[in-house]
Amino acid sequence: MRHAGLALLIAVAPVAALPARGTVLERVVAVVRNPASAAPRPLTLTRLDEEARVALVGQGAAQAAFAPLDTAARRAALRWLLDQWLVADEANRLKVDEVAREEVIRSMQAFRQRFPDEASYRRFLATCELPEEELQSILARGLRVQRFLEVRLGHGARVSEDEVSRWLAGQGSAAPTAAERDAARSRLSAERAQGQVKQILADLRSRADIRVLMPELREEPAR
Repeated sequence: MRHAGLALLIAVAPVAALPARGTVLERVVAVVRNPASAAPRPLTLTRLDEEARVALVGQGAAQAAFAPLDTAARRAALRWLLDQWLVADEANRLKVDEVAREEVIRSMQAFRQRFPDEASYRRFLATCELPEEELQSILARGLRVQRFLEVRLGHGARVSEDEVSRWLAGQGSAAPTAAERDAARSRLSAERAQGQVKQILADLRSRADIRVLMPELREEPAR
C-alpha cells in the first residue's frame, strides 16, 4: 500500500528531520498486528478517509465523495476497515480463491455509475489521489470479504418454519398471511446472520493486536 511506507518512515524519523514548527505530514490512526506476533501494519488518516469515501459512495451516498468527514463518520469507517482487513487476512490464511476479474470489473462499473458523469468520477479520484488500480484493489477486497462471510455462514442463518411461527405468535399474529411469514423469515434470518458475523469478527479481533492512536476515533465504551 502506498501510504504504509510513508507512515513507517514518519514513525521512525528523528525529531530533527521534521519540518519547522511541527508541521504534520501524515497521521497514523491505528497500528494492526494480525496475528499479534506479526509485524505492525500502520493505517494513516489519509488512507482511512480514502477508504471511507469509497465505502460510502459504494453504498449510494454519492455526496460523501467530496464532503468533509466528521469524527463519527471516521470512527465508523475505522471499525469497518479494520474488520475488512481482519477478514481479508483470514481469507488469505485459508487460501480462499480470489474474486474473478469479471466480478471486479462489474463492481468498478457500478461504482462509476454512482457519479453523475465521468468528470465527477475523475475528480473524485484526483481529490483522493486514488489511482484506479488501488480503487480496484479496494473493491476486490470487499467482494472477497463478502464471499468469505457468505461461505462461513452457510446454511446457519436459515430460519425454520417453526421458528417463524413462534416469532409471529409472540408478536400477536395468530393467522399470518404468506407475505407476513416471508417478512418475518427475512427479518429473523438477517438478525441471525448479523449475530454470526459479529461473532466471527470478535473471534478475529481476539487474535489480533489493534491499537487506535487517535483518541477521538476510539470506540466509546458500551453503556
